Amino acid sequence: MKPLDATTLRWSCERPAFNDTRDVTPAQGVVGQDHATDALHFGLAVHAKGHNVFVRGAAGTGRLTLVREVLSQVEPQSPAGLDRLYVLDPDAPDSPKLISVAPGTGRRLKERLDELIRFIREDLVDLAQTESLIDRTHELESVADVEVGRITGPFEAAIAQAGLAVVTVEDEDGDEEPAVVPIIDDEPVHVQQLGALVVSGAMSAEAADALRQVVDLRTQELRRLSVKVTRIRKRTHHRVQRLVREEVQTVLADAVADLRRDVPEVRDWLDKVVEEVPRVLPVLRENPEVCERYRANLLVARNPSAPRPTVFVTNPTFQSLVGSVDSPGEGPPHLGIHAGSILEADGGYLVLDANDIVGEPGAWSALTRTLKANLLDLSPQDPPGTTQRAPGVKPEPIPVHVKVVLIGTPGLYYGLDDADADFSELFKVLADFDDVIVRDRTGLKRYAEVLAGMAKRGGLPPFTSNAVAALCEQGARIAASRDKLTARFGRINDVAREAAFIARRRQVEKVHREDVEDALQAAVRRADLPGRHFRERVADGNWRIDTRGEVTGQINGLAVIHAGPQVYGFPSRITASVGPGLEGAVHVEREAELSGQIHTKGFYILKGALRNLLATEHPLIFDASITHEQSYGGIDGDSASGAELCALVSALTGLPARQGLAMTGAIDQLGNVLPIGAVNEKIEGFFDTCAAVGLTGEQGVLVPSANVGDLNLRRDVVEACRAGRFAVYGVDHIHEAMALFLSTDIEAIVATGRALAEGLWSVTRPPS
Repeated sequence: MKPLDATTLRWSCERPAFNDTRDVTPAQGVVGQDHATDALHFGLAVHAKGHNVFVRGAAGTGRLTLVREVLSQVEPQSPAGLDRLYVLDPDAPDSPKLISVAPGTGRRLKERLDELIRFIREDLVDLAQTESLIDRTHELESVADVEVGRITGPFEAAIAQAGLAVVTVEDEDGDEEPAVVPIIDDEPVHVQQLGALVVSGAMSAEAADALRQVVDLRTQELRRLSVKVTRIRKRTHHRVQRLVREEVQTVLADAVADLRRDVPEVRDWLDKVVEEVPRVLPVLRENPEVCERYRANLLVARNPSAPRPTVFVTNPTFQSLVGSVDSPGEGPPHLGIHAGSILEADGGYLVLDANDIVGEPGAWSALTRTLKANLLDLSPQDPPGTTQRAPGVKPEPIPVHVKVVLIGTPGLYYGLDDADADFSELFKVLADFDDVIVRDRTGLKRYAEVLAGMAKRGGLPPFTSNAVAALCEQGARIAASRDKLTARFGRINDVAREAAFIARRRQVEKVHREDVEDALQAAVRRADLPGRHFRERVADGNWRIDTRGEVTGQINGLAVIHAGPQVYGFPSRITASVGPGLEGAVHVEREAELSGQIHTKGFYILKGALRNLLATEHPLIFDASITHEQSYGGIDGDSASGAELCALVSALTGLPARQGLAMTGAIDQLGNVLPIGAVNEKIEGFFDTCAAVGLTGEQGVLVPSANVGDLNLRRDVVEACRAGRFAVYGVDHIHEAMALFLSTDIEAIVATGRALAEGLWSVTRPPS
């Protein structure tokens, strides 16, 4: 079987018809995403339940750039967001009341309420000292004095006639109280002193007893009168207080009349304030800071002439999205409420990275709950691990209309769709970003336009046409798909920037092809330490990879590792052993639980392909084990199943396999070789390994024929193939691969395999 011609191993871009990118009109916006652009325009403009947008695509395809571009062009049809304030509800202090007013009026409303607080603190508390109130208070007190005099006058006259008087004395607790005492020799004498007068002969015992009885009777009468007087005084005090409250309430109602008329949204709350302030006026006199309970907390103030808000959230925690309800210390609880990104984006757009929000406790559920109800509830407790909000505070929920744009990868999109039953109903618009564009004249022109725009915006040197061609070739390599270029312009721009850096270091005015190629090689070198160590271990024999000779039951498979955007291929030595037995073929990695699901599936397909290959008339009875030698981590994917089958057939037939060859490719049960990924990197990984120990001209790689159109190998690999020092083969069926590995035709291989299977059957078959 002949190897592929060197011309098929790498696509070379024709030099564009311009001198440098200064001759090219820079690209406007994101290139190559027409369908995603249409979807974004629709999703961002339409106002309908659940029509939020998921922007699905790989990083570097310009997802965020296009979102910003379209957001600057669309005008949403959803209701505009309102200014939102919270005030304390006098009837329910732990449930702050929401005030929603037209955009642009919230700040002025807060200022007017601040003026009201100043009026209450500085003017209203002194209202009781006005002349009008003093006169009216004096009138009430005079009426009370007359009423008291009317009921106490006869009593005072009676006790005076009886030679008694009312004086103030201290009781046992030290409190003063009125008491009736006799007047003897023009001096008041307490009844307890009468006994001393009897002893001294100044008064007879009979006279003292009679006097005591009169004092007791008058004392009881005094007590009854005191109760009546106290009742009169209390009634008068209450009338005075009611008078003050009525006066304060009247003045306060007049003070807020204009505000009630101008802002209907605060009428009910102002009525409660007007009713409460007169009741707590004595407290306000002692502690003016209590007036803070009437201060408004302005959460969101909007500019009615500004565009709808667009909020890009870089850290979507629960609190940053929903807002926080902190404890303001000694102040009223409503002043501790702070707006989150959802409220800030009300009436506009909220842009989030899907991967960020699903990683934050409680953030995803808070977002979906808000979108389902169009209601932002600040009362739920924060998720575990976050700062707890003020206990018991339950602000009134806020109606919101926000369009959410989620940006994420395809894998995350499918994961959310599978995990959340509401996801598809909440994100009905999908803007799908393709990671490739067609490799035609239009596609190449777009590359030049993108590079021209990047150079102009970034102040970089112009790129020559050859440099643009080299970057187009790199775009084809990244795409690794027939007739495609990568649409992940972020990666192309990274290479272009490094090439510009190299050009400036060389002190040249333009970026040339060699600068681009140097940048590519530098990026590989920076991340190639594991690859270098691997090749060193192969060269010194610590990692056994045979690249010469023949070995029975041993095939070189190919695998890849990722280092950021760089992908590196390396060979993996696959061995198989066969002997009599009843267990059939087993995979060591699967038995050791190091095999992923796809790799396990590939192994079972391999067993089916072996049955189809040998097609014996009796069961295949033997013991066989297959493993990837010196592999100590997990393994997944089915791209090694073709090589594993070749190793098993080599062991089964006893035919030695060429170690200078390596293979990558999945198979089906009929033996067809199926395409795989990272074909360029796998070929180059084996080439580098062979080069480290010496190229012989007998080495090469077998790849699926379906991947031949994806080839875009390094120039040194292509030159080695052109010189006959290395080879790449395209195979359609496992028969072709076996013929190459085992150096014989497939009929002989099948005959040998059947013969061995017959022998194993005769040894291990159960007795008839």
